[in-house]
Amino acid sequence: MKTVRYKPDDPYVGEFRCPGCQTQTRAWRSSGMSASYPHFYCDRCSNAILRASDQDLLHAEGDRAALLEQIAATLPACPCGGRFRPGTNPKCPHCGFEFTHSGDPVQRLTDPHVILIHGACLFGDPDWTPYQVRIE
Repeated sequence: MKTVRYKPDDPYVGEFRCPGCQTQTRAWRSSGMSASYPHFYCDRCSNAILRASDQDLLHAEGDRAALLEQIAATLPACPCGGRFRPGTNPKCPHCGFEFTHSGDPVQRLTDPHVILIHGACLFGDPDWTPYQVRIE
């Protein structure tokens, strides 16, 4: 797996303060111009998946709730042992607290901002090379 490194002062790097354990966690957030949707997080870790096949389905549109169910049924297991699922979020790497998101899973189908916590991986379609984000 390749590694993408960002400097802490990169404009797309920020910090979260975990409400659970009060630690600071660095994360990279896509600019929103990269069409990073729909993306889904693992229910166990902070890895995310972004598949062109899901984007193609979204652009073909239809009933968004039904579309979300259709995509959810095809989301794979994460290498950590969890599963990619709609409605899940990045988690604190120290205590596992799940950071909240203001939108419901259907609204999030078009959320262009994928957030990758330091050390998290982004997966995609089988022909796409996954990568891990490191902020150092």
